[in-house]
This record gives sequence, structure tokens and C-alpha cells, in this order.
Amino acid sequence: MRFQEVIGQEGIKRDLLETVALNRVAHAYLFTGPEGSGKLPLALAYAQYLNCEHPTETDSCGECPSCKAFAKLQHPDLHFVFPIVKDKASDKICCDDYLEQWRELFEQNPYLSLEAWQTHIGVENKQPMIYESEAAGDDTAPRIKGVIQKLSLSNFSAKYKVLIIWMAEKMNDVCANKILKILEEPNPNTLFLMIAEDTRYMLPTILSRTQIVRIPKIDDASLSQRISSDFMMEGDELQSLVKNANGNYCQAFKMASFGDKPSQYFEYFKRMMRSAWQKDIMDLTALGEELESLGRERQKAFLQYCLREIRENFIRNQNIPEILYMDNQENAFSSKFCPFINERNVADFTKEFNAAHYHIVRNGNPKIIFFDMFLKIIVYLKR
Repeated sequence: MRFQEVIGQEGIKRDLLETVALNRVAHAYLFTGPEGSGKLPLALAYAQYLNCEHPTETDSCGECPSCKAFAKLQHPDLHFVFPIVKDKASDKICCDDYLEQWRELFEQNPYLSLEAWQTHIGVENKQPMIYESEAAGDDTAPRIKGVIQKLSLSNFSAKYKVLIIWMAEKMNDVCANKILKILEEPNPNTLFLMIAEDTRYMLPTILSRTQIVRIPKIDDASLSQRISSDFMMEGDELQSLVKNANGNYCQAFKMASFGDKPSQYFEYFKRMMRSAWQKDIMDLTALGEELESLGRERQKAFLQYCLREIRENFIRNQNIPEILYMDNQENAFSSKFCPFINERNVADFTKEFNAAHYHIVRNGNPKIIFFDMFLKIIVYLKR
């Protein structure tokens, strides 16, 4: 991964390059920010640049053996830790057992999300985590080498031996405490790159021993340029997708890959609200069956779209046009609909759509989930 492949984030790139130019590379960094902002690509681009044999002032060369190995995530001095679900039936009990799947997903889209990873390894209804054995190995399974052992070995060929911990907030307490010990006493020429979305679940002692790099959402101009290039999209369709993605390339990639158009979700949203206002149970039942046929990924995307529409209509109702993000058809509908989203019900709508999303993620029955949601919307719209 080269810096030029990372979407936007020009200020972050300059800051990272400056640490190298000034010889101020810390031994541990924490890249934190929202989903889809580019934390993992930035961390990998930084690691590749530090180990590049012929770096320029702005990027790694991309051609030397080190760069090629880093680009394929196969450099012997590059190690990964990420959340997994132990599957003893298939003998997959550590991160190394999932490395091929990890590389497959990264090749599809370097902007990984935890949800995409769960889907890729088939554990949508289970919560992956980072276990103690990833740090210290497992005495009962000698083949499992923890990062303490891996980092104690001499570097194979790179200047820096690199450990990337993706979704570091998923470390259990025992693992986190063992990682803390090697953070406090790192081996020479070892670089820790942690990636997290919610640092509230990380040990304060770990946070205090890392250089924190805060990654913002991707700016709309950069996101638009990349989506246009990757999916040959333009015009209103591109503009609407970028607005719905809200700086999250994971979301943009998912919508574009599925062929989803925000206009499709808008029609569902409009129909849902009109039928709920009219208490048209027959049409709501039919709508629930249509949504059931979409599949779980599109169902989740639709609910995320509903949350955005609630936000936009509430803001319009509050008369704050400078932070509105609507296209023409959404704007036309909102002119009459926005009074129905107000201080008395906006929290209820938000809670209900989030709850439906939660149950869809956990493999609930979509028809029951959506019908229950419709009944509550009927009540909320009257407030």
C-alpha cells in the first residue's frame, strides 16, 4: 500500500512523512477514527514507506522487493493481529489460521470494516475478539506463536519489524495487559501500529504509551473522485452516493458494489412513511416482504439510509439548511414530511432504526423485525 493509494487524508500523510524526515518515528502508534476513513491503509502505507529501499520524499517506490512484499501483506517482518472467532471444528484458533482470508478481503477492498470481516469468515451472528494466545502463544498448541515470540526474533530483511493490531479495542483484558508489557519494553527496530474505532474500550495505559493519530472522515471531494474512478459513476447518482456514504469508503464501496442506488432506498422510505401515516397495514405487510427479499446486507444499508433521512428531516425542521445533505427528490419530499420529525419523536425513530439494524445483524427474522418497526412508526408519526 502506497500513500498515493490512500483516499484523501493529505494532512495525515504529511504528518507521517514528517516523522521520517525529522527522524522522529515513535515505536508505537494508534490510528483512531470512524469506520471507512482509511486507518488500515494509512498504517500499511506508513509501514511500507519506512521499509522501502528507495523512498522518495512523498511515497515508497512500490517497486523494490520490500514494497512488493508489503503490498501483498506477505513480508516476513510484517505481522497481523485481528479479531477472530475460534473454530475448533476446522482447527482455526488463531489469526495466522485466518491470514489467507484476511489477505483475500484486503485485496477486494483495503478499507475493511468489522462487519465485512465477520461476513467474509461466516460469523455474522458471533462477536469476534482478540484472545490472550495472540499475545503470548498457547502452551497447549505449540504451533501458535504469539507476538511476544514473533517480535523477539531478529528482523528478516526489513529495517522495522511491524506489528499491526486491527480493531485493537477487541483485545480481551489478558491480551491487552500482555501487549502492554512489550509496549513498555519494545525490542529495537520494532514498530507497533494499532488501529481502533472506539478507544473507550482500550486500557488507558496502552493509550498513554502510543502516539495517537486521529483520522477524520474522508472529505467528499476525495471520496467522489475515487468512487468515480473505481465504479465509473458520475452526475447525480455519484453525488447522492457520496452524501449517503458520509466520508465512509466502506459504505460507499458496499453500495456501489451491490449496484444499490440511494433512490431505491428513498422510494422504500417514502412508501414506509406514507403507509404508516395512513395506517395501511396491507401495504406495510407487502413492503416488509419486499425488504425481506433484499438480503441482509441491503436490509442493513436501508436501515442506515433511514437513520440518515431522520437526521436530515429533523435538521430541516429545525431550520439549519447549512448542514443539510439532500438531493432534489429527497428535498421535495422533505418539504412536506419534515414537520413530522420533531423533538417529540426523533429519539424514538433513531432508537427504533438502530434496534432493527441490531437484530438484522444478529440474524433475526426480517419480516418480524420490519413489521414490528412499522407498527412503532405509526405511533411515532402521530406525536
